Amino acid sequence: MPILVSLICPVYKVAHYIPELMQSLFEGINTDKVEIIFVDDCCPENSITLVEQFIAEHQQALKFKPSIIKQPINQGQAAARNKALAVAQGQYIGFIDSDDAIAPHYWKTLEPYVERVKNDIIEFGFTEFTTVLPDVNDTVISELPSSNLNPFHTGFFVWTRLYKKEIVKNLIFPEGMIYEDIFYNIHAFAKSKNSIRLSSCLVYYRKRAESTTSGRTSSYSNLLLNLVNSVNSTINCFERKDSVVSQVVRYSLLVSMKGFTIKERQDRRVFFRECKKINSNFTPLLNKFNHSLSVYFKFKCSKVICLMGGFS
Repeated sequence: MPILVSLICPVYKVAHYIPELMQSLFEGINTDKVEIIFVDDCCPENSITLVEQFIAEHQQALKFKPSIIKQPINQGQAAARNKALAVAQGQYIGFIDSDDAIAPHYWKTLEPYVERVKNDIIEFGFTEFTTVLPDVNDTVISELPSSNLNPFHTGFFVWTRLYKKEIVKNLIFPEGMIYEDIFYNIHAFAKSKNSIRLSSCLVYYRKRAESTTSGRTSSYSNLLLNLVNSVNSTINCFERKDSVVSQVVRYSLLVSMKGFTIKERQDRRVFFRECKKINSNFTPLLNKFNHSLSVYFKFKCSKVICLMGGFS
């Protein structure tokens, strides 16, 4: 049986959440058409042991093909995902974070679209939770308007999409920084010719205080850095270039404003200095493709905020 989907799951310091993750995979995607690649990012506790135990205990009933890659040292989520991408066999590539879970109807919903192999990217929804898994009953599927501008409107999470392997075969995550999903999605959608967006909620996203994106520091500038770098290198792939630069300006303003929530003063100043440099690198692209005075005004506001923030 050919592998239709490779689902990639980095694992690091999430032992408390592994049982719910594994049970959701067992219930939501237990088919021999799927492989799940777990990457042990040198866990200092028993997270990966719990994964191995679940696989062993359910060996007779488990239909999906599990595999475990062990990193020699902790290298972060991006490096873990890249390691799995190098060996993934599926026609489509998907992702799930090890502290989240999938819906019971995950595969039932996606299978017809995967088997059709028509769409470069298949997008779906998610819902947030903190402790108790949601009880979502949305098995009625609606196909929503879709374009390669989707990530700017529906978010940059890679775990809300399946990507046809042939369009992302040479695409990897930038390592050593956070918000790497932005880079991956903009490049993937730039290559996409035919995407589809489904109304179904198929991922349960756990909000927890200690996650890598919950406490803002100067590294929050990585969001804008990945966004600007990605758009700079892919802009010619987009038909509506003015819409793309407009979205970058929107994010530039939002990110700059949120910089004032960084608590430590010196770190906050570092953030604003970084954003100022990133905005400068984006300016030539804005001048080339933007035709809107309101967009120019928003960008000017972002630059002023960065200037003021550098002295805050």
